[in-house]
Amino acid sequence: MEDQWLVDYEAAEQAAKETLQLIQERNLQFPEGGPEASRITATCRRKLGTLGGLLDGLRTSLEGPQLAGLTENERNRRRDLVAALRSRREQMLTSLKREAPRAAHGTLLGGASASGTAAAGGRGGRETEATAELGNRGLLAMQQQVMQQQDEALESLERSVVGTKHIALQINEEAELHNRLLDDLDEAVEGTSSRLAAAQRRLKLVMRRSGSCKTMMLLFLVAVVLVVVAVVGFKIAIHL
Repeated sequence: MEDQWLVDYEAAEQAAKETLQLIQERNLQFPEGGPEASRITATCRRKLGTLGGLLDGLRTSLEGPQLAGLTENERNRRRDLVAALRSRREQMLTSLKREAPRAAHGTLLGGASASGTAAAGGRGGRETEATAELGNRGLLAMQQQVMQQQDEALESLERSVVGTKHIALQINEEAELHNRLLDDLDEAVEGTSSRLAAAQRRLKLVMRRSGSCKTMMLLFLVAVVLVVVAVVGFKIAIHL
């Protein structure tokens, strides 16, 4: 049976990819802005709004009874997937906030704030050998390359964190299992101690009874000896 949650997640992931592609096309084709860039921005905002609803639904269904059969590790893995996709959505929302061309150019170069530079007409970011001959399109391409490298580093860090989290969960499960085994061992030791104490009590009782039997046997033997002596004495007396 197909897992509907995974189907919905793949749809949300595809929507995020399509939105990111639209943002990149807008930045490359309309670096100066304009009506077409505004139209694409509006489309991206609608898609991101829909994506937010999908992510909320995915998060809610993880806590619902329909996925009660999931293991805790799988549930945590899916929570991490939703959190990562939500983080990508927030990054795309931030990237939709366009600045004036001159200010954006200064920001890409690492200069002063966009609004302050544009309003004051002051000096922008300092040019470097790598950016001196680049136009807006080239700067956007460089920015996208840097952002891609940052995304890859973040994804690597995310995988490391998720892996560490799963290892911690496994260690916790092992610790709980060992605790249950120790509890079972304690119960077994207590049962064995109780049976040993009962056996000791029975042994003492047998030993006491055995001592009483020996005394009675000794008295019986003395009585028999006395009877034999009396009979022998009586016969000797008769013969005399």
